[in-house]
Amino acid sequence: MDPDPKQDPLRVEMLIVPRVGAVVPGVDPRSVPWRMLDADGMDVGFAGAWLQDLWVSGYSPGTLRSYAYDLLGWLRFLDAVQVEWTAASREDVRDWVLWHRVRGNSQRQRKDVEGRPPAGSVNVKTGKSYLSGSYSKAYINHMLSSVSGFYDFAVEAGMGPLRNPVPKARRVLSADNGWAAAPARVLPKRAPYRQKIPEKAPRALSDELYDEVFAALRSTRDRALIAVAVGAGLRASELLSMQRGRLWADSFTAEVTPKGNHDGDRVLVPIPPPAFVWIARYLAERPVGPPDEPVWMTVQGLPRPLTYWALRQVLERVNRVVGTNVTMHDLRHTFCMRLAADESMSMTDMQHLMRHVSISSTQTYLRPRMDDLVAKLQEHWNRPPAPAPMPATGYDPDDLRILFGGTL
Repeated sequence: MDPDPKQDPLRVEMLIVPRVGAVVPGVDPRSVPWRMLDADGMDVGFAGAWLQDLWVSGYSPGTLRSYAYDLLGWLRFLDAVQVEWTAASREDVRDWVLWHRVRGNSQRQRKDVEGRPPAGSVNVKTGKSYLSGSYSKAYINHMLSSVSGFYDFAVEAGMGPLRNPVPKARRVLSADNGWAAAPARVLPKRAPYRQKIPEKAPRALSDELYDEVFAALRSTRDRALIAVAVGAGLRASELLSMQRGRLWADSFTAEVTPKGNHDGDRVLVPIPPPAFVWIARYLAERPVGPPDEPVWMTVQGLPRPLTYWALRQVLERVNRVVGTNVTMHDLRHTFCMRLAADESMSMTDMQHLMRHVSISSTQTYLRPRMDDLVAKLQEHWNRPPAPAPMPATGYDPDDLRILFGGTL
């Protein structure tokens, strides 16, 4: 008889996890925006209670959706190994992480693979790697955080005799400040099963590559989109939240909904004049609409508000033409790196323009770019050696050589 793949970690890769259950929109738009269904199409009560708790705590619909799918993936795995969620152990968490490490990501297994670069290969123009065919380390850490948060809620809510099976970072008793994280030389910084993610420097488009990308755009709308993304550093969700009646050309500003805000609160962001010119050209091609009409609409067929996936296709078309793998967030990195290169910009100015909550996020853009380091190193290599010192007028070189030694 074959060994149980759950009991033998070396056989976890053979485990088949059926895609049972689903995460669907909530019934009442004023209530929790997402709910979880089991294999029979019934609401999963304990998951709904957790999502409701997060919703009341002010989490955005996108965050709730992400957490719900993480929990659904965990419940699917437990169903495959025939373990109740209240009886899950640390070993089950270990096997779940191992399953993700050895299995391919089904979302990356597309049918239109012909002509696409190999997964994980590096683009020669941008220096960026294409997505690999496996689950990313960041995703594994995210799902561990989600499931750990769910069990913390379940324990506090008294949902039966259970404990959190997701291990946390170890701590030791410090004589200075009570319970504190252990030094790295004694205990690991990461909790067990958390993946080590190397720190990556932000990647920005060079001026030459940006010009090439911009030239490949095929409509006024797309040029206006990219000009605003690079000129103001707007995230995708912020771009899509722009409305016709909230553009202020007299002050070169616009109101957008910041990332993670789902209460309708807006902030004012500066838009550079050249980007405003492109917006004006684009809006001049459209019939005048109401003030609450989205700025970005489809250009083919019946006009509809642009979605996130349609926004991605703007750059996907450019990537196929130019041979790059540029993303919308690369345009934000370009904006941030340009600010960091401006010596007149203070750290506080950069933080507000980048709309960072923590200044530590801003500091990641202060590191030198690889292109700059290569240029400086080339300058160092090509710098001619300093001329040999010459004795001042009136001194005999032979006397100085006898006095100090060496060669003058």
